[in-house]
Amino acid sequence: FFFQAEDGIRDFCLSRGLGDVYKRQELKFGKAKNSLVGMESDEGESYEFREIQKAEGAVEAWMTRIEKEMQSTLKKITKEACFFYSKEERTAWVKRQLGMVALVVTQIWWTWRVEDVFRKVREGNKHAMKQESAKQTKDLNDLIDLVRDEEISPLNRKKINTLIIIDVHARDIVDRFVRDSILDAREFEWESQLRFYWVQALNDIQIQQCTGQFNYGYEYQGLNGRLVITPLTDRCVLTLTTALTFKLGGAPAGPAGTGKTETVKDLAKSLALRCVVTNCGEGLDYKAMGIIF
Repeated sequence: FFFQAEDGIRDFCLSRGLGDVYKRQELKFGKAKNSLVGMESDEGESYEFREIQKAEGAVEAWMTRIEKEMQSTLKKITKEACFFYSKEERTAWVKRQLGMVALVVTQIWWTWRVEDVFRKVREGNKHAMKQESAKQTKDLNDLIDLVRDEEISPLNRKKINTLIIIDVHARDIVDRFVRDSILDAREFEWESQLRFYWVQALNDIQIQQCTGQFNYGYEYQGLNGRLVITPLTDRCVLTLTTALTFKLGGAPAGPAGTGKTETVKDLAKSLALRCVVTNCGEGLDYKAMGIIF
């Protein structure tokens, strides 16, 4: 752990016109002394811990406990949301969930539905993929109608906007499968997608892409948005996850301002992992590195 006084971070950002950079997740304190009851994002979304934590003792000890409680609580919330997804009307379900939970559970069920289509095709239903494409389009149109509702809250609007980005990509994949007659789960076009599974044996989320398997990190994201997914984004993500599979790093290369850093950050959001961006400029000498490490 390393700590920089909050005033120092704020002053540094504001003095350089980086007010938008100064965003943070805030801990919610309870009525009891030093009790921590939840977290609130910069956008105003919040959730409650399942077990109240105490900010007592060594700071690195109680910060570690808070991190573990964050992951434990979000895992429980995600499991409950995954269970109720198929039992409720989708738009009502989306309104009740945290943003990151709605995204990952939607992707889990989308993965299951596409693989269920492959099963139906094997059993003789040759039109199953077209039927799934129609279902995807209907779900997307329902979200579009919902986001146009003037009475919807700003938090729900942000959440649904992000979900629409993910749903558009999911719908486009299924449409491409219809066009190219991709009807088997062993096809590379399916194996190369970022696929989300709730694995009963692990009682946890597992993310797969080609030969790579990754655990979901449960790092609280708030409503920080997602990038529009393009074919180039897909190729970059596939390259990075393949590198991670072999315990290697990745080095996206290209002109400035084309989205290299943002693509890596978006992959971290998909995996719910903490992403640290360090600008390696001329001012980053051994002293500055010493402060970080």
